Amino acid sequence: MSDAAFDGLEVVSYNIRLGVESSLRAVADAVRAGGVPDVLALQEVGDRWNMGERVDQARAIADHLGLAHSTFAGALVDDAGGRYGIALCARWPLRDVRVERLPRVDDEQRVMLRAILAHPAGPVRLINTHLSIHGGERLAQARIIGAAAAEGCGPLVVLGDLNDRPGTATVEAARGGLVDAFDAAGRGPAETFSVIDPHRRIDYVFCNAGLRPLAARVERSATASDHFPLRVRFAGG
Repeated sequence: MSDAAFDGLEVVSYNIRLGVESSLRAVADAVRAGGVPDVLALQEVGDRWNMGERVDQARAIADHLGLAHSTFAGALVDDAGGRYGIALCARWPLRDVRVERLPRVDDEQRVMLRAILAHPAGPVRLINTHLSIHGGERLAQARIIGAAAAEGCGPLVVLGDLNDRPGTATVEAARGGLVDAFDAAGRGPAETFSVIDPHRRIDYVFCNAGLRPLAARVERSATASDHFPLRVRFAGG
């Protein structure tokens, strides 16, 4: 199939803060208000974690949205075996799932989640992450994200909360040669944090030449978390 077959692919990146600001259903409803995406990348999500609703939160949100596939990547484990980390939910199967621990010095453990989206037009590589709050640690982690993005071929989307502003060494290392979807096609306010006082852009979607951003927006009406979701629609590259 031609790259044009990817036209309309839509993704959302959303740090949900375990749904503690509202509920998992409210998080799902906030996403649904803009339309159910093909891929939803979640950060600060739990699987029977000791905060928020003690369920597989990614699966619960996916079920609310009618997304058939989800995969969770745990970075932390509590005393009862609950896990905290990041996740991907998708309309089509997620294959070749890999979870990789990122370098840690002072902050909590962080991970990178990789998967192949079995899109009808062909495979799309996905990377989701949530980087450290500490600068040096964050930069080391970002370099690993950038190196992972440079591997392989075919369409690629990188999503996540990078905990840093545009133009910083962290963001440039994670982005590498990729396109920042909001820079390319964004409309409206760019700040993704915080809902109470929007003043920082720290959530991102990048893509390679296999995809072209058609539209990108921060969904400022979505107030179910302390972050706003970032939504991007693509065409084939």
